[in-house]
Amino acid sequence: MIRPTQASTFAQVQRGLFANLARMVRAQEQVGSGKRINRPSDDPVGASQALSLRRQIAGDHRYLSAVQSGRTSLDAASGALQDAAGLVSEARALLLQGMNGTQSAEDRRVIAGEIRLIRSQLLDIANSKLGDRYLFAGTATGVAPFANSLAGGRSSVVYTGNGDSQELLVGLGVSVPVNLPGNAIFAAEQRTGTQYAGLTGAAHGKSADQGSGRDYLVVRHDATIAPPALAAAGVALVQGGAGDTILGAHVLSVDAAAGTVQLDGGVPVPIPPAGDPAALDVVVTSDGGSILHLDLSAWNGSGLSATVDGSGSISIDGTNWTALDFAADDLELIDSLTGSVTHVDTRGIHRAGSELITYGGSVNLFDALEGMADDLENLDGLDAAGLSARLNTWLVELDRNQQNVLVATGTLGARSARLSSLELRIQDANLQLSSVLSNVEDADISQVVLELTRSEQNLQLAQASSLRLLQNTLLNFLR
Repeated sequence: MIRPTQASTFAQVQRGLFANLARMVRAQEQVGSGKRINRPSDDPVGASQALSLRRQIAGDHRYLSAVQSGRTSLDAASGALQDAAGLVSEARALLLQGMNGTQSAEDRRVIAGEIRLIRSQLLDIANSKLGDRYLFAGTATGVAPFANSLAGGRSSVVYTGNGDSQELLVGLGVSVPVNLPGNAIFAAEQRTGTQYAGLTGAAHGKSADQGSGRDYLVVRHDATIAPPALAAAGVALVQGGAGDTILGAHVLSVDAAAGTVQLDGGVPVPIPPAGDPAALDVVVTSDGGSILHLDLSAWNGSGLSATVDGSGSISIDGTNWTALDFAADDLELIDSLTGSVTHVDTRGIHRAGSELITYGGSVNLFDALEGMADDLENLDGLDAAGLSARLNTWLVELDRNQQNVLVATGTLGARSARLSSLELRIQDANLQLSSVLSNVEDADISQVVLELTRSEQNLQLAQASSLRLLQNTLLNFLR
């Protein structure tokens, strides 16, 4: 017979004790950690699945953090633009109020001051920051995007940011722009052609212009040329025509019977009686606003109809002047200060003055407000018709810029809503992945507790059995 030795018996008992102890320790570890897999050797396949799931969850957390950060930026920018839209609406209402013919010059100056205040507030909004980043600077977020500058003696605002959008990675190969560059909101260019306010009669020439924003075409009266018929009737020019604004040919009519003088189709002006000091300077105005100063103190009472010519010159920068021949339909003028190139049709020019030119669709919001304030203060001394034409030009540019602000507000709001929806989807996906991960690596506590109890009982039973099996005495060795 094969007789088991004490050594083999002890080894068998030891293995049994260790196996039961290991099962109990493992059950205790699962109860303590709540995990079924605490090391890869516990379940190599499950550990691999858990590692992959954790990697996906970590990636989703990064996307979720990016989405939340992007929403914060979009909501801040959208809120700023809502404030800007309100201010632009207020400026528009003020402009319409200033265009009312019942407003006095002092009333318009007050309105101009309010518009300048709105301009300053809008500039602050355009330079809004979130933390240390400018919201409307494109990707150049470290520099204020809009800055005041002085060009041609007039204040203007220039954009110093760039036109790029900040792209936020919100998924594998999926990105969402989380800003709009300021030049697409407050200084968008939507070219519609060069526009003239209509003060002097200058018009757009045949060739395309190269410029942006606004400019001022200065048409100067150099001399008035009176025909001999005026002197024959005892009519003279006041100060040789120095105060006149007529340019080109104008018809002067003196009606002896009615005792009036008229320029073109303008309103007839009564001729003061002989000896009246008012006869020394009678101002006649054409239907186009051209002004002629006449000395009628020596008028002999005869009627006349004669052509009076005004010569002049034109400049876009106030430095370089070109003589007018009233025949050029495509006169090229270059602004030495800004480099803009403007082509002018001079055939309809009939009076001197400062003609507002807007390179249609390119005047930024701030320059439009500045131009409105300047003209409400009537810095160029315009008459009612000229002022109305100027303000109507600004109204067109203001409406265009207001529309851009409203569109940008809607765009940012839509992007914020998209990120909000994306945030919910990522959170749902994270919840599902966490549930799958729990199924893979989390322990069933009730089952583990049962296993722990079973393992403890088995260990106790094994220990008791081993004590009985290994009760050795001297007699065991003597037999």
